[in-house]
Formats: sequence, C-alpha cells, structure tokens
Amino acid sequence: MPNPESLPAAFRDVDAAAPDHIVRCLDTLQAMPAGRAYKALALDALGLTPGMAALDVACGLGDDVARMAERCGRAVGADASRTLIDRARVRHPNHEFVVADGTALPFPDASFDAVRIDRSLQHIADPGRVVREMARVARPGGVVLCAEPDWGTYLVGGPHSDLTGRVEHDWIRTFRNPWIGRELSSLLAAAGVIDRRAEGVWLPTRGFAETDLLFEVEATARRLVGHFPDAPAWLDAYRAGEATAGVLILVVWGRKG
Repeated sequence: MPNPESLPAAFRDVDAAAPDHIVRCLDTLQAMPAGRAYKALALDALGLTPGMAALDVACGLGDDVARMAERCGRAVGADASRTLIDRARVRHPNHEFVVADGTALPFPDASFDAVRIDRSLQHIADPGRVVREMARVARPGGVVLCAEPDWGTYLVGGPHSDLTGRVEHDWIRTFRNPWIGRELSSLLAAAGVIDRRAEGVWLPTRGFAETDLLFEVEATARRLVGHFPDAPAWLDAYRAGEATAGVLILVVWGRKG
C-alpha cells in the first residue's frame, strides 16, 4: 500500500501535514534550472498582456502569481490550504489570494483571461472536475493551462537493478494520479478547451540531498529491506554515486472554445 506519511500524501492535505517540509520542496523546485525552465514556458504560454486577469489554481506560496502579475493587470492565487495561503500573503503582500477548493472556485463564469494549475492535479481526487472549473471561469478564447509530471517517466539514476526498479515503482504508487501528465490533453478537451498544445521539460535532480528531498529515495529504499536485504548497501552506493533522479513535466494548454 502507498505510504500514508509520504510527501505526495502530505500534499493532499497540507494543513494536516508538516508545512516546512512542503515549503522546502516548493522553494527547491522554484530554484532548479529545469524548474525555472518549465515555469517560464508555462508563463509565456498564458499570453498575458497588460489589462488581463489571470488565475493560478492551487497557487501554493504564490510565487507564480507574482510573476503573472508582472505581465497583466490582475493575478489571483487560489489554494485549498489555508497554511499556504497565509504564507503566500506574507511572501507577496501586494497580491490577491483566496482560500478555495479547485473543484468549486468562488468566481463567476468567464472571469479570467488565463487560468493555470501547476503540479497539483497529481494529488487531487477528481482532476477532471478541477479542469472543468478552470474552463468555466475562463473567458471564451482565454488560455487554460496545466503543468504536471507524468510519473510513468520517473527514473532513478545509476546502475539499474531489481531493487532500483522497485524503488521507482513504490515511489510512483504514492501518487493519487501518477499518469496525469499524459491525460492532460484529454481532460482539457473534455472541458471544452480547443487548439491544444503540449511541450515537455525533463526535470532532473542533482546530488543526494536534492534528490532525496524531492523523491524520498532513502525512505523508499529502507521500507524495502524486508524484500531486499541489500537495500542499505544499495542506498550507500547510490548516495556515493550518481544520486540523481528525474521525471518529465508536461505543459499542456489551449483556448476555451
């Protein structure tokens, strides 16, 4: 069974988890070169210009809301976590944030010129409902964009073995929607989003500290000792060797029909 104490489980209910760990993960992703690259791609795809209004669903700490606001007249961040919204308001006091569930956004139809979500559908029980809500609050012709990993592409660097494969397999199983990246275009189409486009950015980690923070390699390997007695030796070799991992981030967007 998936580990209830894993990082993906914590993201499903941030307010009941350890927020400092989650904040470290979010800030690390913002600082990584590949993280900056896919976020820049997603920001450009929104096509924001002065006078537009934009919404970031599941906005987290609000850093992307601030970037969006630099390009348009109004950017709003919404997140179901009061903890993250409180921190976003402290970090970005001049921007607009609301506590809101992505399945029931508190905005009228056709309120925004662009609506986006980033790495949150992987954790949500009904991602299709969230995407439909995003399309509902988008104006006709407005951009609706989703950026998500596809955990079917996840790999742990270094020599492959049965244990390596099991570490990958067990990490993937901790996600509610591990294949969400490849499903984005279909979800957008079902929500009435047309002229869809997709681009992928490989998100690699470098070094054991970064890799373990984001992918929990050590905890996953140690849970496998009962099946793989050599797991501690594997972990020592991994830590001293490549200590890399990675996953493909898919950015998919289109226009509301």
